[in-house]
Amino acid sequence: REFDMKRYLAGLSALFCAASAYADAPAEPPLDANPIATVVFVVLFVGFCVVFAWMVWRKKEDKKEDREPQA
Repeated sequence: REFDMKRYLAGLSALFCAASAYADAPAEPPLDANPIATVVFVVLFVGFCVVFAWMVWRKKEDKKEDREPQA
């Protein structure tokens, strides 16, 4: 069963290599990104990172309070 999977994956990778050999090169270089879209992406990305770090920090503080003995 494991041997069949290895053969299948090897055949699949060989198929992708053969298909990529026939792929056409792009005729023209890609267009430049819109600066407004780039700024929006950066703001959203940084915002999500900050919110994620805040949620992890808050969860860590909640666990610390749960471990302290209540008087």
